[in-house]
Amino acid sequence: MLKAAIDTKIRVNGWANTAVTRIQKRYANLDRGQTAFEYLGIILVVVALILAIVASGIGAEITKKIKEQVEKIKAG
Repeated sequence: MLKAAIDTKIRVNGWANTAVTRIQKRYANLDRGQTAFEYLGIILVVVALILAIVASGIGAEITKKIKEQVEKIKAG
């Protein structure tokens, strides 16, 4: 009985490993990294964020706060 159970476990594990390997090979070629279109999308998002910061005036406020902190470091 034990031998039959062990043989069955070995066969099931072998089948599972083969199935997983086949699935990995099937989808390995479909995703090869980022395309130029995806990089363009990321660049557009960054540009939009920068423009929003500049247009809203938050940029000047951030610059002012950074300068204040730098002055505190210099003074101390």
